[in-house]
Amino acid sequence: MKKIFTLSLSLLLSLSAAAQATDTSVQFSDKDGNIIADGTTLTINHFEEDPFFGDILMPSGLFVKNTTSSTVHVSAEYTISTLSSGKFQICFPQNCVTQNRIGTYASEQGDIVAGALRDMQTEWLPKETGTCNVSMKIVTYKQNAITKAWVKKGDGPSVQLNFAYDPASISGVAADKSISSVQYFTLDGRRIASPKKGVFVVKTKYADGSEKQTKQLF
Repeated sequence: MKKIFTLSLSLLLSLSAAAQATDTSVQFSDKDGNIIADGTTLTINHFEEDPFFGDILMPSGLFVKNTTSSTVHVSAEYTISTLSSGKFQICFPQNCVTQNRIGTYASEQGDIVAGALRDMQTEWLPKETGTCNVSMKIVTYKQNAITKAWVKKGDGPSVQLNFAYDPASISGVAADKSISSVQYFTLDGRRIASPKKGVFVVKTKYADGSEKQTKQLF
């Protein structure tokens, strides 16, 4: 009886460990696809000015990489523990959602095709000197064969985002940039002359050769 009990306990512990394993089919990464390790804490103190609305933006630089050879259905779950001012925004997997108070939230769900990098466009828009702290993880889903509903498959990697805004910081905006061109695209990549109502990708090119892409709600 003791031997059977020991085997049963070992089996339960093994199943529990498997259930808690991190789903690595998607990973956090930088814009070049370099993987950001699970549990990493990122400190963000760089800020820039939105050329259209004049808001201060503090982008996290986070991307999500599909490391598999098939499409993965995902969302992001995040907890804002500190938000001294302004709002926190995430545009993942497609549309943008903003929050202006602490709490736990989830983004919409969507697909990331095999091997693709998806910009999360995750940023804090502060109104004054302060901090914003956010813990974030990726969640993967599988489709029920009968109902076709998406059900949770597992928890992916997590990161901690610690934003610190100080207008006097030397790590902020070094100099004003003059804009050389602005282009607008639909979410599926089609270029348009000017945006109408909805969410569009705005590609801004500067005179120094640099460029920036943002999603804007018009």
